Amino acid sequence: MADTTPAEGTGTDDKADTATATVTAPEGATVTDDQGDALAAAVKRAEDAEREAARLRRSNAAQKPADLDALRAEVRQEFADQLVRAEVRAVAAGMLRDPADALALLDLSALAGPTGAVDSKAVTAALRKLVQEKPYLAATVAPSQQDSSATGPWGDVGAGPRSTAEPEPSNPLERLRSVQRKRK
Repeated sequence: MADTTPAEGTGTDDKADTATATVTAPEGATVTDDQGDALAAAVKRAEDAEREAARLRRSNAAQKPADLDALRAEVRQEFADQLVRAEVRAVAAGMLRDPADALALLDLSALAGPTGAVDSKAVTAALRKLVQEKPYLAATVAPSQQDSSATGPWGDVGAGPRSTAEPEPSNPLERLRSVQRKRK
């Protein structure tokens, strides 16, 4: 069955919504009224779909520059965020036991400039402030923050050899004698 609608891309106007298609059957073929109606409806749906596709193409073409600019801005922001995180990790590696703590506890958005450049002085200052506020995060405890009686960062828990250790008495009688000597 042949269709007399214009071919695709021949310059049909989208505003021709009221145009009707004339459908003719090839020679020797018989078309019933039901088949002709179904064929006409199918042609109408195809024309509507083509008009909608053309409208969407025009709409997408009009929005592309704005979408590209928004996409570029999003990519730049993500790249700037990655640079800030990398800088914080690098500086925190020497200052904190676990550099991931800095990523969790600092406001990373305040460490980047308006152009997305990382302000390394601000990163260092923020990490120093964090170590002052939470010294337990520091890689090593400063001597001024250590307890003078402690032997290490965790303190003396009584383990290790004793400098005043006495030999253990070999029998109970010697144990009693050593206690009596201490009392005198």
